[in-house]
Amino acid sequence: MAFLNLFDQRKLWELAKKIPLEPVLEQKSIFDALGLVCAEDVVAPEDVPPKARSEVDGYAVRSRDVKGASVERPSLLTCVGSIAVDEVPQFELNAGECAYIPTGGILPTGADAVVMIEFVEESGNYVEVFKPVAPLENVIPPGEDMALGDVVVKRGQRITPQVIGLLSYLGRLQVQAFKPFRVFVAATGNEIVEPNQVPRLGQYRDANSFTVLTMLKEKGFDAQRGAIVPDELSSIREVINKAAQNYDAVVLTGGSSAGIRDLVVRAVEEEGGTVLAHGFTIKPGKPTIIGIIKDKLFVGLPGHPMSCFVSAGLILMPLLKKLQGEDVKPTLLLKARLRTAVFSRIGVEEWIPVRLRYEEELWAEPVFTKSGMVSSMVRNEGFLRVPPECEGLEPGEVVEVLLL
Repeated sequence: MAFLNLFDQRKLWELAKKIPLEPVLEQKSIFDALGLVCAEDVVAPEDVPPKARSEVDGYAVRSRDVKGASVERPSLLTCVGSIAVDEVPQFELNAGECAYIPTGGILPTGADAVVMIEFVEESGNYVEVFKPVAPLENVIPPGEDMALGDVVVKRGQRITPQVIGLLSYLGRLQVQAFKPFRVFVAATGNEIVEPNQVPRLGQYRDANSFTVLTMLKEKGFDAQRGAIVPDELSSIREVINKAAQNYDAVVLTGGSSAGIRDLVVRAVEEEGGTVLAHGFTIKPGKPTIIGIIKDKLFVGLPGHPMSCFVSAGLILMPLLKKLQGEDVKPTLLLKARLRTAVFSRIGVEEWIPVRLRYEEELWAEPVFTKSGMVSSMVRNEGFLRVPPECEGLEPGEVVEVLLL
């Protein structure tokens, strides 16, 4: 059973290799594929553009005809035509000739550059050019945007509005995508009640399972929430067993630490499952569980709301995305200056809620709170990372912040 350092993501990916959960491919209309993960390399079926096009409004010219042109000594050219944006020119430019061309227009044969309209003066059939252009200046050559056979959407890439626009442009109305995992989420604990109930002293309304549920749905997973599970071994085993038969992943919040009523690890093992990791060197979020139950992913998240939120964002979501087939990029951290001192313990990667302020540069102001404080999830805008080898950070020091 592993004890993992969170930001060595290679270890997390090695853990993922042990989980026998395979994504399913499905053919989707691109208009129903938003938020899914592409399951194929999409290649350009043609050169884009197929012919050289102008990227400005101006005049198509032969660059050698305007070499040395200036305001004092303009080059004088004969205009032999005007090109519409939706037509292929049927004429050729000869020495000393030019043609008007709009943005996106196809260059006529013989032309190798475009002079912007701001640098010419028209007089009847003649055009004075006041600025030279180099070959291919203001021109998009054939295939510069996309060349025939180029991979333009990669397997593992999330399908965004931009991807859909690109596929539409290429005439690809169908795409292979990974079918979203079905994820079961439930809270555990005798002290947890439903949001529509009035809690007694010592009881709390469920926040964790709803937070995790909506995080999953926001990223396109088919997530469903179950009823609150009491702190009873038989009840936890029953829920895990049933969920593993009907879902690709099972996520329980609470019951993951070392307390006397924390029965989740035992329940997984007694149902024939394997616990791969119980504990990460992070704070909050240390007692996170990763395991396998009936060849499905099992994740146990801490019960304190802030710990649950951090673990879901930094461990559960990247792991599910990786297993789903997404090409997960390294987590990007912003650089900011620290407003007040922060103290930490060596050996633990600590994540501290911060507010962000921009005053000529970005400043991070810690929101000191405890992991059981629910309101802090809304009040903070990011998490300051305190590396495990660091005892603390000084005011004014440049720090790393994970943006929410």
